Amino acid sequence: MKSNIKIFTGGVLCLLVLAGFAGCKKFLDAPPLNTVTKAEALKDEAGVVAVMNGAYQIMNGSILGGKYQVFAELMADNIDGTTLNTDFGEIYNRKTSIFGDYKKYFYQDNYQANYRANTVLENLGVVVNKKDDLEGQARFVRAFAHFVAVRLFAQPYGYTPNNDHLGIPLRLTTEVTPGVRATVKQVYDQIIADLKIAENKLGATNGGYPTKWAAKALLARVYFSMNDFTNAYAYADQVISSGQFTFETDYSKRFSEGQSTEAIFQMINTPGAYDAGGELRSQFRSDINLPTLRFTQQLFSSISSGDARKAWFNNVKYPGLVVTTKYNKERFNVPMIHLTEMKLIRAESAAELNTNLTVAVNDINDIMNRAYGGIRTIPANSSASLIRTTVRAERAIEMVAEGDRLYEIKRIGARGENIDKRGAVWNCPGLALQFPQEEISSNTSFIRNPEGGCN
Repeated sequence: MKSNIKIFTGGVLCLLVLAGFAGCKKFLDAPPLNTVTKAEALKDEAGVVAVMNGAYQIMNGSILGGKYQVFAELMADNIDGTTLNTDFGEIYNRKTSIFGDYKKYFYQDNYQANYRANTVLENLGVVVNKKDDLEGQARFVRAFAHFVAVRLFAQPYGYTPNNDHLGIPLRLTTEVTPGVRATVKQVYDQIIADLKIAENKLGATNGGYPTKWAAKALLARVYFSMNDFTNAYAYADQVISSGQFTFETDYSKRFSEGQSTEAIFQMINTPGAYDAGGELRSQFRSDINLPTLRFTQQLFSSISSGDARKAWFNNVKYPGLVVTTKYNKERFNVPMIHLTEMKLIRAESAAELNTNLTVAVNDINDIMNRAYGGIRTIPANSSASLIRTTVRAERAIEMVAEGDRLYEIKRIGARGENIDKRGAVWNCPGLALQFPQEEISSNTSFIRNPEGGCN
């Protein structure tokens, strides 16, 4: 069953945030601390559930509802950034400073969601009926929050032989302490540990909340980002083979108000309560006004006229500019992990391992049949090299505007191949965001990322 996120607006405790950060945002509709104390809010299972819902509220509204994707698209190589300035210009130019509100609030909110997940984990003693489920949910959210941060604010897994290069602060309790950067290996080890517990604590179905399949799918993504193809294949295969998700033949159903059969973990648009994907529409929607974020002519030209995914772009409405149509809807659900990604991971992992190549060919051909209407596929006896080349090419189109390309530049770069179309090397300083001033000032010994950018 799909793992959806339902948002509940009200009765959410405004918990303490990181040292130096401001309090909860008004949109959380949290009661003030002087009317609902932390002890009162966490005295029973209902209070712990409310805090867990608050963690989702932040992740979905401030992190996964568009900002995570915007950062990744800006820093990758598909955006036309010639007219961008202020925060977006700095991010696009891969030369971020310790300042910038867009980055600051993103970072703050990500750790606020993590804090709420830690609060749940520390108060499981009052839970009677949903202890395993709430622990699984909290660990899933904590893992996701750390994964989001380490991918954006650190160099990738593989940057150093032992991955002992600096990552991000690991925050595993509600104790507010000065930020200290763990190594990337330590961060990834913790993410995997949390997700492995989550996959065992969560059920196969979960009434709209993360399931064991969501945890397994995120593990597949995590292992793939590490270039650990054995584990990436194994977890993607478990999700695909579960039979819980079916391949969509209609692209329009990936982002729609309906329930996509491909969605493994998604945010559900709830009229009157939660408007999923608001930031995606704000920055990419092109049917009403010229959007802030446009795409390069190079990307548009790389997609053949016989590819159904060409319809995701428009170069006519605003002459000389390429915009996406992917988010041209008043409302839609936002799938964060879907079956197409699992097929891409399984196929490329098989090619890298030079095993299960028939499975890989079938995965690629599922994607190509949908894109090209059955007139373009790869042979059943395709080599591992052809499979790898093809799946990367299909992924570059299939995942466009979903915040994936940046991490492919980093992941493939760590294997020794520069693929950035802007001409930068995969490990240049600018491909890791600078930490915000608020985190740096919490600890005078905090080690910031190197200054300087790249193409």
